[in-house]
Amino acid sequence: MTNKYVSGLRRIVAALRFKGFRYAYHYLHYHIFWFARHPLIVKLLYLLNSYPQYLEIEVTTRCNLRCIQCEHTYWKEAAIDMPFDSFKHIVEQFPRLKWIGLTGIGESFMHKDFLNMLEYVKKKRAIVELFDTFYFIDETVARRLIEINIENFFVSLDGATKETYEALRVGSDWDRVTNNVRQFFRIKKEMGAFFPEMNFHYIINKLNCGEVSKYVALVSELSGGEDVTIFFSQMLHRYKETDSLYIKVPDETIALAVEAGKRHGVKITWNLDVPANKPAMSNCIEWTMPFIFATGDVIPCCSGNEANQRNFQRETSLGNIFKQDFKEIWKGQRYRTLKTMLRAGKCPPPCGNCCIYKSSGD
Repeated sequence: MTNKYVSGLRRIVAALRFKGFRYAYHYLHYHIFWFARHPLIVKLLYLLNSYPQYLEIEVTTRCNLRCIQCEHTYWKEAAIDMPFDSFKHIVEQFPRLKWIGLTGIGESFMHKDFLNMLEYVKKKRAIVELFDTFYFIDETVARRLIEINIENFFVSLDGATKETYEALRVGSDWDRVTNNVRQFFRIKKEMGAFFPEMNFHYIINKLNCGEVSKYVALVSELSGGEDVTIFFSQMLHRYKETDSLYIKVPDETIALAVEAGKRHGVKITWNLDVPANKPAMSNCIEWTMPFIFATGDVIPCCSGNEANQRNFQRETSLGNIFKQDFKEIWKGQRYRTLKTMLRAGKCPPPCGNCCIYKSSGD
C-alpha cells in the first residue's frame, strides 16, 4: 500500500476515533470524490445534478498585507466584511454540507466574527479548511482554533528567509509569523490534539524558486517533527502586475524539493492547479464547489481567483445569494448553461480564466 493511501486511511481512522462516524464519512466522501476524479464520477454528477455539498465562502476582502504576488494588492475598491448574519444565511442553505473552505482574497482573521463563524460551522459537522499567513495567530487565537477543532490548516509561508519572505509579503514580519507557527505546533502538542492537520503552502515565483531545499528544512524545524505536508505550486495566473514574478517550475527544483523532503522526513506534493497538459473541460467537477464572494456573488469555483479579474468574475457570476436563494441560482439558466457547455467540453463565460481545464476552443 502506497504512502498516499496509508496517510488517507490514517485520517479516516483519526476522524472516526476523535469525531465519530459522521465526520469519518465526510472525510471518506471528500477524498473519494475529489481525488478519484474518475470520468464515471463526472458523468454521474451530470446525471444526478446533485445539490452542492462542498462550499467556499470569502468572509472579508480586508487585508493587512500588500503581497506583490496577490491580486488584492492591485484592486481599486473598498474592502468589506460579510456580516455574520449573512454568513449564517448562506450556510443554512446547504443542509448536507460536508466540507467548507473559508479562505478568500482577504485576511479572514481580520473579521471580528471569524472565530464565531468557525464555531457556527463546526456545529454543522462540516469539515473546515483554512489557508492563512499566521500573522494574527497568537497564543490566544491558537488555543481557540484547536478547541474549535477545525480539520485542515495550511500555513501560507512562501519564503525560506526573512529577506525573501518580507519582499513578497510586504507589510508582514518574518519573526512574528515564524514564531506564531512554531508556537501553534507547540500548543497543539501540549493540548494533545490530532486536529487540525497542518500543512504548508508555498507558491513558487522568481524570488523564492531557489529556496525550496531551505524551505523544507525550515518546515521540519517549525513543525517540531509533526507529520506535515508541503504543497508547492506555481502561480495560478499571469497578469500585468505580476508577470515579472511568473516562472515555470524547473524540473531540477522539483527534484531538489523531493530529495530534501526525504532527507527531513517531510511529505512533498506538487499541486496540479496549473497542469502542463490540461484535461478537457468535460472532465470538470469543480463547478460542484461554488465560491461565494463577500459581496454574495456566486462563481462556479475558485480557479478564476488570483487572475486580477474581479470585475469580470462579478459580471459573469451565476447570481447573488443575497438577492435570491441558492436553490434558485442552482436551478437557474446560468448554471444550466454552464453545465451544458462543460459537458460539451466548451468554456462557459464564467470559466474564461480557468487555469485547470482546456476547452475545445483552446
